[in-house]
Amino acid sequence: MIQQVNLYTQELRPQKERLQATTALGILALGLVLVVAVAAVFGYQNAGMAKRVANLEHQNARLEQSVAELTEAVRARQPDQEVQAALARVTETLARRQRLLEKVESLVLSDEGRFSPQMAALARQIPEDVWLTGVILESEPGQVTIEGRTRSAAQVPLYLENLGEEPAFSGRTFDAFRLSRPEEGNWIDFHVSTERNEEGR
Repeated sequence: MIQQVNLYTQELRPQKERLQATTALGILALGLVLVVAVAAVFGYQNAGMAKRVANLEHQNARLEQSVAELTEAVRARQPDQEVQAALARVTETLARRQRLLEKVESLVLSDEGRFSPQMAALARQIPEDVWLTGVILESEPGQVTIEGRTRSAAQVPLYLENLGEEPAFSGRTFDAFRLSRPEEGNWIDFHVSTERNEEGR
């Protein structure tokens, strides 16, 4: 005879515990608080990063403006090439005249300089844009030869007229007078002499 034993009794069955309403609400509230906290943290971080980005963009804009201002200032300070060329010409002219004056002064101060008054007169009366390239002063027969360059041919007669007012050249007349323009350059060469036969040189 077979006897069945029921082991699945009420005591051995798993118990289903029901959550109470307050416990469920507490868990739900805790979850919401966590979500809100995480969202607040991320929002704060995003706001901080946005503020840093805005500051960097502002600094960038200021740096770009400073670079533009410095570039403009450097460009404005660069000298014009024409001004530099004119300054170089003026400096060269002043240097030549200074050397001429030093030579004249050395002759004037020298006891042996027989032609010092004439050299001083030549340097004193030279007009603008006239450069002497050669001077010959001979005691016998008192011949004077002057060679030079000028940018204006009208300056040469003016120079000779001014020399005539100097005591050292009083009574002298320049008979030989020659002007020539070289193939290269924008100046005029001149040659004047107190004797007519110098014109053929």
